[in-house]
Amino acid sequence: MSEPERQLDPVAALLQRAARLSEPERREARAAFLRRVDEEQARASSARVVVRRVAPLALAAGMLLFVCVFWFWRTERDLDYVVEGAADESGYVSVPLDHPAAITFSDRTRIRAAAGTRLRIDETKNERGARISVERGRVEAEVTHTGHSDWRFVAGPFVVRVVGTRFELLWEADRERLEVILREGSVEVEGYSGSGAVSVRAGQRFVGDAVARTLLVSDAAARDPEPAPPAAQGQDAEVAPAPPEPAAPLEPAAPPEPSSSEAPAPLVAPPSGKPSWSKLISQGEFRRVVQEAEARGTQSCLTSCDAADLNALADAARYVGQGDLAEQALLALRARYAQAAGSRAAFLLGRLHESRGAAARARSWYETALREAPGGAFAAEALAGKMRTVQILEGPAAARAVAQEYLRLYPSGVHAKTARQLAAQP
Repeated sequence: MSEPERQLDPVAALLQRAARLSEPERREARAAFLRRVDEEQARASSARVVVRRVAPLALAAGMLLFVCVFWFWRTERDLDYVVEGAADESGYVSVPLDHPAAITFSDRTRIRAAAGTRLRIDETKNERGARISVERGRVEAEVTHTGHSDWRFVAGPFVVRVVGTRFELLWEADRERLEVILREGSVEVEGYSGSGAVSVRAGQRFVGDAVARTLLVSDAAARDPEPAPPAAQGQDAEVAPAPPEPAAPLEPAAPPEPSSSEAPAPLVAPPSGKPSWSKLISQGEFRRVVQEAEARGTQSCLTSCDAADLNALADAARYVGQGDLAEQALLALRARYAQAAGSRAAFLLGRLHESRGAAARARSWYETALREAPGGAFAAEALAGKMRTVQILEGPAAARAVAQEYLRLYPSGVHAKTARQLAAQP
């Protein structure tokens, strides 16, 4: 073996020892290593050596420096974790039914998974955070805020974006229902396509129902959010079944021709200095929007508020369970702003009627939304709504054609699994 080869032999041993270090030991070793590099550089700058004799050693030292720097740079950027109480199979954690499990990350983020929970840990090759996919069950998380944190907790169609906070998350996969309770900090929850992001702050509870297409933010102290899921979101959504509907869907009345007041200046303006209703919606202040509308005069707002306020009022009313007010705001949007907001309002009216169990009216509004904006932002959800309501009204065989159309247009869509099941019907 040549002299340079003998000098490089310790590199392999160094890497073997480094692989067995814990995260704190790695950081300490890295700091010590950098101190030694500085000392060697200082000595080298004042020493005179014969280049011919030290060349092999310099080559070995250079390669050793490269390997060590690469090792410490990589480990510093990776996000390591340890699972206690459950097996970790390449990031997939299935917690036993008789006890919980704990997951601790190298940035001191901690996740406690309840018994029976199933989750998957993805995208940890980034010190900023990870993606936790909760397939079912409850987790409690304490996410460390590092100044550049980016954590995502995924449950069905919902994505909870976290910077640094403490919260509980429950995903009921069979009901497609998500509940998030904020203890500290704040999060943003993105729901099904077109629902937008909802901000949730400490002391609040978020409930999202992917089946009923509803979102609700309430005080965490109120254990029974209003309205109770998965009941309908309108005031007429009682336990008793909805009255029978005609076999044929009822076509919604055509909106009146837009007048010269298509975009009138609002007659009822919000008090100066107060945040807009759109801003309040993004902050989860749904009940405040409804209260301010009542203070202005609800009927006055329906006839004079601008499109942005009517949209915000419709969303807020849906989120707090005032279905009648939401319907009035959406109909006002179609009557006064048909060109700009009519197709979105039609889709939301379909979703509202579907949540009430009024499948025929829901189907008609979904078809209206598709007809008015076949490639719009709500087209995929409107087509999925049509697929569901056709199945209710006419059976799975009749819904097969709609399911095939959905798969053709959105093969990886949120509702692709349901569509494939319907498409396979004889």
